[in-house]
Amino acid sequence: MENSWWYRGRAAVVRAVLDRIDSPDGQRILDFGAGYGGMHDELARRGEVYAFEPDVEAQSQAKKKNYRAIYDSERAALGRRYDLIGLFDVLEHIEDDRAFLERAHDALEENGKLIITVPAMPFLWSVHDVMHHHFRRYTRETLRHALIRAGYTVEYLSHWNAALFVPAALTRLLGRSGESSFMLPRFLDTIFHTLIRTESALMRLTPLPFGISLVALARKG
Repeated sequence: MENSWWYRGRAAVVRAVLDRIDSPDGQRILDFGAGYGGMHDELARRGEVYAFEPDVEAQSQAKKKNYRAIYDSERAALGRRYDLIGLFDVLEHIEDDRAFLERAHDALEENGKLIITVPAMPFLWSVHDVMHHHFRRYTRETLRHALIRAGYTVEYLSHWNAALFVPAALTRLLGRSGESSFMLPRFLDTIFHTLIRTESALMRLTPLPFGISLVALARKG
């Protein structure tokens, strides 16, 4: 699934947000909850990438990427300092999000950055969230508040995946997971990916007011 329109689109969204800041060479970057390594190549454009991934099967695939190291212990992963930490659809899986964000804050260098994506709009809670062991979906304000309480300064916050909001909302509200949308015929995959890439271009100019996901860039401060 990490080759699907959604994962490729998320990488385009993350690139659009990170392009807003200076990215000096040689950054130390942590891909926390790296899964199968789908975000490695995007992050590697900006420095040396380390990973935390506890799932053994996912680790075996992630090892095919060029991570500098893959940790299976949160303590080991956050025991080092990083210039950038990526949390890509991870925070919703953590029951105490504030405590975790504080631990990630401690692992950042001064003025280090956190880039985060999460599912949005709590009214879209569905079987999809239950299947994937989510604790919550976020609003702009609940995500902003969680970051500020943990000591971050929020520099950018936007919805994304707005173009597909209506079909996604209908799918969720009808009690379906929408899992099949990750594996589409090639022509539909191309169309959906193009829609998300168009959104990512707009996000370089202004945050989007709605969408089924959120992206935030926060600074240690």
